[in-house]
Amino acid sequence: MAREARKLSKSGNYYILLRGDELFRTKEDKLIFTEILEKNFATGVVHGCEITKEEIRLVVKEGERGISMTVKSVVTSYARYFNRTYNREGKLFLGRFKSEPLETAEEIESCLNDIKLPVKKKTIKREAVKQTVEPKKEPVKQSLPSWLL
Repeated sequence: MAREARKLSKSGNYYILLRGDELFRTKEDKLIFTEILEKNFATGVVHGCEITKEEIRLVVKEGERGISMTVKSVVTSYARYFNRTYNREGKLFLGRFKSEPLETAEEIESCLNDIKLPVKKKTIKREAVKQTVEPKKEPVKQSLPSWLL
């Protein structure tokens, strides 16, 4: 039985849900995830996100590559980092990511309220991603290798 095709948004805005058993072990893991997210959504917009130990909720506008290819890059890059850092193998994320198209500003605002972020002028730019993670006191000593990003 074939799975149902992903619903595409005419406006390019989506609510995305990613799940896993243990996606983050430290605050540094969350910071690295947000760096990977910002890099891969360079041509799109991250309106807001909520990161917990077991799931990630995003409100985004797709960029040039489309939502599936962009999220695939984010998930693959972060899973590589996590598996190499913690010397583990296998899937990090459970199943296929869930997405719901958002067509109106009201739908975007409603989703942003659901993920507990303050709404400013109906959208939140990339700075909102950094609000969900506590800032790190010391700078990262080593930059990420290019194969991780």
